[in-house]
Amino acid sequence: MLLKSPVKFLSVNSSPEIELLLICACTSMDSEKAERLKALLQEEIEWENLIQMATQHKVIPLLYCNLNTICPEAVPQNILDRLQKNYYTDARRNLFLSGELVRLLQIFESQEILALPFKGPILAASAYGNLSLRQFCDLDILIREKDIEKAKALFLSQGYKMKIERIEVTPQQEAAFVRSQNIHHFVREAAYPFIHEQKKNLVELHWGIVPKYFSFPLDSEELWENLEQVSIASKSVPNLSPENALLMICGHGTKDCWRQLARICDVAELIRSYPPLDWTKLMQRAKILGGQRMLYLGLFLAKNLLGTTLPDSVYQKIKADPEVEILATQVCDCLFCNTNESSKHGNVTLFHLRAKENLADKLKYFLLITVTPTTTDWLLLPLAKFPAFIYYLMRPIRLAGKQALKVFKRIFS
Repeated sequence: MLLKSPVKFLSVNSSPEIELLLICACTSMDSEKAERLKALLQEEIEWENLIQMATQHKVIPLLYCNLNTICPEAVPQNILDRLQKNYYTDARRNLFLSGELVRLLQIFESQEILALPFKGPILAASAYGNLSLRQFCDLDILIREKDIEKAKALFLSQGYKMKIERIEVTPQQEAAFVRSQNIHHFVREAAYPFIHEQKKNLVELHWGIVPKYFSFPLDSEELWENLEQVSIASKSVPNLSPENALLMICGHGTKDCWRQLARICDVAELIRSYPPLDWTKLMQRAKILGGQRMLYLGLFLAKNLLGTTLPDSVYQKIKADPEVEILATQVCDCLFCNTNESSKHGNVTLFHLRAKENLADKLKYFLLITVTPTTTDWLLLPLAKFPAFIYYLMRPIRLAGKQALKVFKRIFS
């Protein structure tokens, strides 16, 4: 069922709260959308439900700013006050994190470590044009793999502590984890989370802009050579080119099955902010990297949910791939539902496979996700001295044993 609005929406569970949220999920609203917003606010709005959805999808700043600008008199005062409080809380945190990012980048530079920030305040400044309009709760910094140990030592010297995720460890195991120079082979997301014990802020140190198992090789010399500059806290910092930034967003969005509206907003705002986007270069690079369908999916969602304008030639290519609309419908069916079906491991794997257009990339993804060890595999023998590649042999055996145990329990339960 299509929602009745100025924007062509895909099939989602129709409600005035969802339509209102989609209309407000932008930094610039035209008169047609503004009139539709005013009409919606004449209906019975379930405000608690709306705020809950906006919080879940990380679009509170956009919701507040649009309601406060277009028609504050139509919003209950207690609701507007609550949204305003959340907005200013987020804005203060964003400013603090932005300052911390600049400080860390200056230290990286002094240690001659090439560092490239992405997402977080970088995307807020370059795509949204305002640090307060995009919600983020951590910082992401990309380095080259050869600089991992040097960068890790830098973070530890600055009062940060490595945060070990997904496993419970003893103090002896934690010390081995931090000390190890090979442990990054077991961190599937290609990032070390660091948390500052006093400031309580989280920074993720990446050596891959997209994890290797996802088989979307964005990390290349082209990425580092084709950079732009953006101003953060009155300082000029390096930024991905808009074409690479769009590929990054679509890669991460697909990896996460587009479960958050904020990801789709990132696509829409980046396109809005860069009218001279090199579409030919973008499409060619996506094809070379095997990420054409992932790019198409992000663009299709932005157009059909948020009204993003795309070149006709680009949209014709998107429509020529029927899998894109199938995947987009799947995304929209889950976007505002309260179940966790889309996040189940099997569903995620199938979504990832379907989002890849090349058979070779599908096979590579399946192979890598099967054999690439994780911290759970490392925990089997955390203090062992043998080479890391041994764990690549152990993982399939562990997975096979796990599945055999499930079958055994089903048979004899």
